[in-house]
Amino acid sequence: MIKMKPNNKRLRRVFVGLVCCLLLFTIVPRAKTIFELSARKKELLQEKARLTQVNTERRQALDAIDSPEGIERIAREQLGMVKNGEKTIIKVIPDK
Repeated sequence: MIKMKPNNKRLRRVFVGLVCCLLLFTIVPRAKTIFELSARKKELLQEKARLTQVNTERRQALDAIDSPEGIERIAREQLGMVKNGEKTIIKVIPDK
């Protein structure tokens, strides 16, 4: 077995320490970035699921409005339209 001089052991320890510090300064920021991006990805996937659900609900509402029954309901309720021969009933609200 080869015996190392104390000076060589010391030099080796310093070299290993420098390599460890170099790895620490390069790996830790990247690991932090990966962690932050993973959290952001999770948030975005949740937002996507919520928006997909809202989109589905709005498409269903649009389909209901686009039907002839939906158009007639809007015409009667919001625009006050009536068919020929129908009588209109108007609610009178007394002043307070």
